[in-house]
Parts: sequence; structure tokens; C-alpha cells
Amino acid sequence: MSLKDKNVLLGVTGSISAYKACDLVQRLKDEGANVRVIMTASAAKLIHPNTFAALTGRRVPVDGWSGVESGAMDHIDLARWADVYLLAPCTAHTVGEFAHGLTGSLLSLVYLVYERNAYIAPAMNSVMLDAPAVKRNLAALQAKGDIVLPTGEGILACGEVGYGKLLDVAHIIAYLNTHRALTGKHIALAGKRVLISLGHTREKWDDVRFISNRSSGKTGLALARAFTLAGADVHVVAGHTDEPVTPGFAVTHVETSAGFHKEMLGRQAASDIIVMAAAIADFVPAQTHTGKRKGSKSLDKIELQPFPNILLELGKRKAKGQILVGFALETVDAVAQAAGKMSERHCDVMVVNNPLAGATGFGKSIVQATVLSARKNAAKPMLQDWDKDQLANTVVTEVAALLAG
Repeated sequence: MSLKDKNVLLGVTGSISAYKACDLVQRLKDEGANVRVIMTASAAKLIHPNTFAALTGRRVPVDGWSGVESGAMDHIDLARWADVYLLAPCTAHTVGEFAHGLTGSLLSLVYLVYERNAYIAPAMNSVMLDAPAVKRNLAALQAKGDIVLPTGEGILACGEVGYGKLLDVAHIIAYLNTHRALTGKHIALAGKRVLISLGHTREKWDDVRFISNRSSGKTGLALARAFTLAGADVHVVAGHTDEPVTPGFAVTHVETSAGFHKEMLGRQAASDIIVMAAAIADFVPAQTHTGKRKGSKSLDKIELQPFPNILLELGKRKAKGQILVGFALETVDAVAQAAGKMSERHCDVMVVNNPLAGATGFGKSIVQATVLSARKNAAKPMLQDWDKDQLANTVVTEVAALLAG
């Protein structure tokens, strides 16, 4: 269900972020997709259609009359050509046309004819995004089955700071790939509350130095996207990550193992599914220092003390019907070691990974891993290379199967 060899129709509307669609076209092509672009008249005032024509090698229609003189019916032909219809960026006006069945542009004409669900990536000022009419229209599209992507946060085109930015291109691609991988698996987690830890800790030794690890948080972010697209209500407890935490779910940021301990155990009772994907320190400094500790070069040791195993505590406190997903980093006899941890920590699913194998692991998009499950007749395969989005989709699928009994 990847984008390779799929026909992707990209609709570009008159948002100032339309310039990002140029990068999006190239990224879709990098994924192996066949890409065509259509634009609103407003978008064409910001970026000339010839730009997208050069990037795609295809004519770029701008209105419903384009090609009519030669007998072309673009809105019919393009709707039938497209495996994926992606609107990025999508303005409030186009969202309104889609929600109410209006035909003010070629994009909305195609939308009426398109027989699959569209992907909508909104881009507008925070105030517009929060306007009751826009919220109703977006809700109507979601109720129909369209996939409305979250927006990014930061400095908006007007200079204000808030949400409403077009989602980063890499994240748009990730959402598309994840949703397409989940499509057809009949996964329904609507109403389920999912708590996910991700990223790594930084344990203070003094005010300028700390003990940490190399976890990037990418697998945890992939899991958050996958559970969100499966309909769950996701809350992320995030340590440090290599990339910003993707918007689209609630986030609590923490710094240390103690922070994770407080948030994960404090939120456990209110969660149906808990995913412990964060790389949390096994040992923390026994003593911390204010400022920069002097004479550190003369030290021959730094005393550490063990930190409680949060996954073990979550497992001991697990309520009936609650699903617990653990992660085990193993480099020797990985599956057997992880199976032991799975039993000891009362996990329903255990993801075991070896981040030191080949070109996989820390900070990369590929990880060598496998998924163990308490479900009857579930296979216990050997480790293999996974795209982190694929791994996340497998975890979500397994959790859904456990909930279904």
C-alpha cells in the first residue's frame, strides 16, 4: 500500500504555503508516485502553473474550462486517474466548497466525482482554523471519511505565532503512507485512549552536562501517527527527539526518567492502551551539582543509582482489559530475551529491536525488529528490517486484534 507506482493528484489552493507544494511534488516522486497537479486560480497568482508542469512533466489545469476546446473533461478524467487525491495546502474556502458540494473550482469539481476519500492538509491562520464554520466543515469532511491532516505550529505568514501552518512535507508523506498501510485492515480504535512515551531522557549531572542515549523518537512518532489515523485519542509523553513532535495529538514534554515516571503512572488509569516506546535511563547520577562542577577531569568515577523500571511498574498496575505495549532493545538472542521481559512485565505486545544491526537503528528510518504478542497463535518471527512506519502499523494491527479478542 505504499505510494510506489500510484497516481497522486495534488490539488494546490491559494494559501501562501503553496510554495511548499513544489517540494511535496518532488517528495512524492521520490516515493515512486506518478504525480499530476491541479490548481485554483488563486494558487496560480502565487505560483505559476508552469512550475508544476516542469516538475511533473504534465499539463497543469487551473479551471474547469481547461482543455474543453479539445473535448477534454478534466474533472472526470483526473478523478478516475487518481489513486490518491491530496489537497495541500487546502484553504478555508476550498474546505467549504467540498463540505457543501459547491463547484467553484476544478478542484471541487474533481472532488465531487472522486469516489475515494481525499486527504486534506489545511493551511490558514489560527483564528480562521478555529472559526466555527471552518470547524464544522472540516468535521463534515471527516464524517464523510476524508482524512484531515493536522497543522503545524510556529510563525505564521502574518507574523503571528500559532497553529495552522501547512504540515511539514515529510510528515504529509508519512501520514499518507501510514494511512494507506492501515486501510483495508478494518482497524477501529475510535474512542480508545492511547498513552505513548517516546524519545530519550537527559539525566542531569551538573547544569551543563548530562547522561543520555541515542534514541531518536522516530518509532514513537510513527506509532502516534498510526494510532491517531486508526481513530484513537492519543496523548504523547515526549522526551528529547531528533525531530519536532508531529502535531495531531496532545503532547506533554518531559526531561528526565523521573518526569516519565510521574506522567506515565499518573495517566495510566485513564488510558486503554499504553505504549512504552521511550528510551529511559536505567541509571541516573547519584548526586547532581549546581553550575559546572569543578575538577571533573580529576574524577576517576561518577556514582550512579538504578532508576525504577517504569514498564515493570505499569505491568504490575495494569487494569483488566488494558493493553500494554513494551519495547526491548536486545543485541544477543533478541527474541528469547524479549519474550522473557514480556512475561515479567505483563506486556500484551513486545517490540524487540537491535539498533546496532547493519544500516538500521538510531536516527534512521529502518530498524531491525519483530513484534511479539500474547494473542493465541501469534507468530514469533525472527528479527527483520522494517520501515518504522510499517513497524508502527503492525503494532496497531496487533493491538486491534487483541482488543477484538
